[in-house]
Amino acid sequence: MNLARFIFSAAAASLVLTTLAQSALAAESCAKEVGPAKARRYARDCVEVSPATHPPCNALNPCDLILGEIKRSCQLFAGNGRPQICAAYR
Repeated sequence: MNLARFIFSAAAASLVLTTLAQSALAAESCAKEVGPAKARRYARDCVEVSPATHPPCNALNPCDLILGEIKRSCQLFAGNGRPQICAAYR
C-alpha cells in the first residue's frame, strides 16, 4: 500500500469514527430509551460477545450502538461460545 492510499484510508476511518461519536453523543442513552435494567443487560451481553478492545458496551450509549455491536460480534464469530446471547439478538 502506498503512502497516499494509507493516508486517505486513515483519514476516511477517522471521519467515520468522528461521525459515529457525534451521533452517539446526540442520541439518547440506552438507559433512558429502555430503562436501566434492560440497558445493563444489553451492556453485559455486549461485553460478553464483543472482541473489540474498546467496545461501545455502556448503558450510557444509544441502544442502537450497543445492539449493533452485539449483532456484529455474533455474525463475526457465528455465535461461537455464546449461542444463548446471540440467539436472543437475531
